[in-house]
Amino acid sequence: MKSDMITCSFVMDRNVYNTFKSIVSKQGQNVKGSIVRYMQSVIQYDTPNADTILAIQEVEKLKKDPNKRVYSSFSEVLEELEDDE
Repeated sequence: MKSDMITCSFVMDRNVYNTFKSIVSKQGQNVKGSIVRYMQSVIQYDTPNADTILAIQEVEKLKKDPNKRVYSSFSEVLEELEDDE
């Protein structure tokens, strides 16, 4: 084994493991790969909150969208909302 690699071992509730495995298997993934990807996303975004990670990814996608709507103030947003009514 490489010197920069470690083996992780832990004990967990069998039902939690089986439920998680069932979910990730339906997506063509495995438990180990899913856990490693989660750890990498925590490192990348410096946060363990999945909702926050999804929100950051959404913002990154919007930043790249040339057709996105841009506002210069919150008042403009409110005016548009009033116009839609």
